[in-house]
Amino acid sequence: MRLTLLLPILSFLYYRHKMRLTLLLPILSLLTINDVFCQTRTDFIRALLVDYDNRITPNFEKNIPTEVEVSLFINSIDSISEETMDFTMNTFVQQEWKDPRLDFHGFIDVEYLELDAGLIKEIWVPDLYFTNEKVASFHDVTVPNKMLHLFSDGRIVYRLRISLKASCPMDLYKYPMDEQTCSLYLQSFAFTTNGIVFKWKNDSAVQKSNRFELPQFRLVGNDTLECNESYGTNGNASFSCIQLDLHFKRNIGYYMIQFFVPSVMIVLLSWVSFWLTIDAVPARISLGILTVLTMTTQRSAGTASLPRVSYIKAIDVWMGACLVFVFAALLEFAFVNVMERRQIRRVQSVRLKGNGESKPCLEKLERNVSRQPMTGHKKAKTIDNVSRVIFPISFILFCVVYWVYYVM
Repeated sequence: MRLTLLLPILSFLYYRHKMRLTLLLPILSLLTINDVFCQTRTDFIRALLVDYDNRITPNFEKNIPTEVEVSLFINSIDSISEETMDFTMNTFVQQEWKDPRLDFHGFIDVEYLELDAGLIKEIWVPDLYFTNEKVASFHDVTVPNKMLHLFSDGRIVYRLRISLKASCPMDLYKYPMDEQTCSLYLQSFAFTTNGIVFKWKNDSAVQKSNRFELPQFRLVGNDTLECNESYGTNGNASFSCIQLDLHFKRNIGYYMIQFFVPSVMIVLLSWVSFWLTIDAVPARISLGILTVLTMTTQRSAGTASLPRVSYIKAIDVWMGACLVFVFAALLEFAFVNVMERRQIRRVQSVRLKGNGESKPCLEKLERNVSRQPMTGHKKAKTIDNVSRVIFPISFILFCVVYWVYYVM
């Protein structure tokens, strides 16, 4: 390389680190022609980091906070769990700040320097952490997924890729027609607002991949907020905090196929017993018990993956109502069966009483019993006919009220 590359390095040492000219002359005298022409940008970076202390903030001597602009690029959100109330995401976290100690404008003719992950340890970086994080990890395949660009005016762009699982308290009153908001809190761990101030880079600080897709949810929007908090031994100490709210709307298609449509079919199946004759006791009992047990199993499957919350969810209302309808159909058969058996017992009692009577008298008694208005058999038949209308109308009204209340 040319001699012009060495001169900026020496001038940088002179102006930035106040080295005397008498100290620079021995350095020049020790350089051979080959040394001069073998200078690289690596030497300039080494000179740039002379007397650099990565343990203190850039504006420590000026006693002013360092402003750090944060932006996120969401690669994917892998899962959102209602049972553990958390979500897992893979994202790029980018931080930008200005370090006057690394200003090299006018010394070399480059806009910025791309530094390796190994050199990042020698430069001060913000102590950003996620307050609601459960588990997090960096990516090291095939190399550490970290990047640092150092611009000539001292501006630093630091980007890294992480995967994390963060807590997400959920309100499941309207499950599965619910909308959830999962928040991500980014905060400084050790420095108060006197040392570091985090802020979102701009209105579009959060972006997502074009291949972003969730199986059960749809990301409908996001908000970027500030959430500065005061805590610790010093109650007046305020720590800089920024907040990302992700708004999700649940896709109901899976639940329609797996729960709502099958439960409607089970309720409809329970009404078949109204069209069977009253004498078909084995068929009506088997149908009633089968629908009740199937509905109970369906209800258990629908709530198996949910936390044991103390309030009633929308799916509990639906499954409970369907179970009531199929159980009511079974009770209806029990009632009409009792009515039918009461008429049979009445005829049998007449026959027992008429054992000592002549045949004409016995026939007359049976005709009198059969001529009684609205006998047990007729009442049972009437109840079946009424149930054919009342049950469907009641279920349709319930469906209308249910979907209007939980969806509209």
